[in-house]
Amino acid sequence: MSTLNRLLHLLAAFLSLGAALAILTAAGLPKRGDYSGFRDHFGLFRAPELDSQAPAFTLSTASGPALTLEQARGAITIINFWATWCQPCRREMRDLQMLYDSYPGRLRILAVNLGESLQVVRDWVSQLGLTYDILLDGQGAVAARYQVRGLPTTLVLDSNLVIHRIYYGAVSQEHLKGDFNYLGAKA
Repeated sequence: MSTLNRLLHLLAAFLSLGAALAILTAAGLPKRGDYSGFRDHFGLFRAPELDSQAPAFTLSTASGPALTLEQARGAITIINFWATWCQPCRREMRDLQMLYDSYPGRLRILAVNLGESLQVVRDWVSQLGLTYDILLDGQGAVAARYQVRGLPTTLVLDSNLVIHRIYYGAVSQEHLKGDFNYLGAKA
């Protein structure tokens, strides 16, 4: 192939790439929720992404009775997905307890355990002295609905159960305090 042919092929490739980028820029990228959401039992579109309504759920608790997300409405709520084998979860659970104790009656923490037995969870809760709500997601259905990719995963919801922040991996108490103070000031 001659040098001229190579240059023409290279020019055509650059022009094609430029046209593709121009089309992508004009059309834009879809929001993650547009292709990762779902319809709830009311037929409303829901997606676990910032500024969207948190997907509803009902789970049994380590203390017995079932709890719905709706029961947390009116309080700033933290949903934390965790497991006992997760070392960052252990540190985070202690921080969550301190945060919970700092805002009595104003903060709701829903700690969702993934797939472990009730006895394992109860032992863990007792060992760490946790007093906030511990929920059991035995089959991982709620974690799937929230598109949990790893543990720990933490969501901060405002008092209307709208997702304010999503943290993947361990989150510091200071970040959560900042979120609480920001949402508390908006209320």
